[in-house]
Amino acid sequence: MSRPVPVWLVAVAASALALAIWVLAVPVAGVDLVAGTPAQTVGAVSVLVATLAVTLAAWAVRTVLRRRSPNAWWLTCTIVLVLSMLGPLGGASPAAVATLAALHVGVGAVVAVGLDPRRVRARTPSMAA
Repeated sequence: MSRPVPVWLVAVAASALALAIWVLAVPVAGVDLVAGTPAQTVGAVSVLVATLAVTLAAWAVRTVLRRRSPNAWWLTCTIVLVLSMLGPLGGASPAAVATLAALHVGVGAVVAVGLDPRRVRARTPSMAA
């Protein structure tokens, strides 16, 4: 079993990855990251706030699922990721769609692996006396 990862570290790692993807796409590659109707520019602050909100929401879901099989966590993560991939389809260009998809997949992977409930169970002390 792996050691537990603190939630704050998962939030920092997911945020760092999301901001790295955003920096590579927007300032470096020049992607015009616009999505939605009405069209809105997706900035670094939006990326950071969304990532932190997703991490906190996932933490709450993990807490609710803690007594269930770890498969419930992975099934939930998969369903949420598949549904969240509808969001990037609103990108204004193929580059925006690809960038948004990379943000969703990257953050989703970090959060799913980092908050894997099997890591929490490894920290639970044995009940044997």
